[in-house]
Amino acid sequence: MVVARVLCGLIVKGVHYGLTLLYTYLLPVFNIEETPRGFIFEVDWGLFKGFRCVFDEESLLTECSDVPSELLGEVSRLLGLDKRIVFSEVCRLVGLDRCVAGSVTLIYSPRYKLPVAYSIYLSRNTDYYINTVRWVREALSRGVVESSAYIPREFNRVKSLIDQTLLRSKSPVEEALDLLEIKGFGVKSAKAYLLHAYGLTEHAPIDRHYLRVLGVKPAISKSRCISTGKLDCLRCSVNCAYRVATARFRELNGAVQSLAYIYGRLKSRRRSSLEEVLVKSPDYYIDHFEALFKNLTSRDL
Repeated sequence: MVVARVLCGLIVKGVHYGLTLLYTYLLPVFNIEETPRGFIFEVDWGLFKGFRCVFDEESLLTECSDVPSELLGEVSRLLGLDKRIVFSEVCRLVGLDRCVAGSVTLIYSPRYKLPVAYSIYLSRNTDYYINTVRWVREALSRGVVESSAYIPREFNRVKSLIDQTLLRSKSPVEEALDLLEIKGFGVKSAKAYLLHAYGLTEHAPIDRHYLRVLGVKPAISKSRCISTGKLDCLRCSVNCAYRVATARFRELNGAVQSLAYIYGRLKSRRRSSLEEVLVKSPDYYIDHFEALFKNLTSRDL
């Protein structure tokens, strides 16, 4: 990947922002506008509101608007520039110099931890790209989600608790542990929060896509996870999927889980219109992901 700062903004080469945005919990803060060769993604909330990038899927070239020098480090996280190497390491892990993982990165930002937490809570048992994205935007703009569905109603009840929890000045793990005290936040949610709000790639939520890679059972209670390992799964005596994943992949854990999720979404027969904009040719990438996971599951790691 090549990153350049030019007079009129930033240029990023080699990152597929369609695949990257496909799994981020920060998707609701971006407005996505389709173009003939890709799409435009523009931040519509918070510190970087108005920050705009044009992504070309064919060339993997992304041109972004400029930001003040003092905010360059923050925006680099929002573009996943510092996590690019973690995904490239997945290629080397499976014995490939280059692979599809090398064009993916992790979008995250502690400055955007509130929409990350909202997205995680509102993504349960629903279509993320159709419902969750809309609900999070409502929560950020109106302070409430106007819906009669169960999850939004529960969210409206606990939103103030989420807000208060994230206003406290604590470490990322302490924040995640506090979120676990809120009804509706489980171990999977806490791990997703650490990965997508703070970029801590040793953490990963165990979903059905990742379970296919791990081949183990996910079972563990929230109380057991809090009391024994405090989200440090290597300290936990229970040999559940979270401990297996952490021990096997270490700092690559979150990257492997993210790639497994992307692969699962590309294979889905029910893809939303937003997904179709983000990735115009899913079959092409499916073949590359299949080669990656074939190597990953066949190697003794």
